Amino acid sequence: MSQPEGDNSGQQPHNDLGSELRELGQQLEHTVRTALEGERARQIQSDITAGVQEIGTQLQSAIKAIQEDERIKQLAERGQQAIIQARQSQATKDFQEALTRGISQLNDQLAAFVTRLQQPTGGSAETGDTTHLDKDKL
Repeated sequence: MSQPEGDNSGQQPHNDLGSELRELGQQLEHTVRTALEGERARQIQSDITAGVQEIGTQLQSAIKAIQEDERIKQLAERGQQAIIQARQSQATKDFQEALTRGISQLNDQLAAFVTRLQQPTGGSAETGDTTHLDKDKL
């Protein structure tokens, strides 16, 4: 950085600092551009491209090997059988029935609520009968 000459106003050092910072920014930009455009940068880019292609090839080979592995096929079959058994189990059926009954009751209550909302107000604060859910029937 160049030194200001003489004892000029307080603006002179400030202007020199700004100029020096601009020049530093330009030098950094030029250095980075030169480095990126250089032969070494091209070689690094080529190496990275080749590495990514090799990784892709290895992943494809690994996936193909996994797909052809008899143990993996058996594991997938067992998983599908477990899903089928879960769908056919009594516990699953019972859960579905209880869930269906609960949703049906909720729908009935919502329909009754909407009906009450649509009725003209007669000044009555009565809300109607309360439906209690039976824990044993769920």
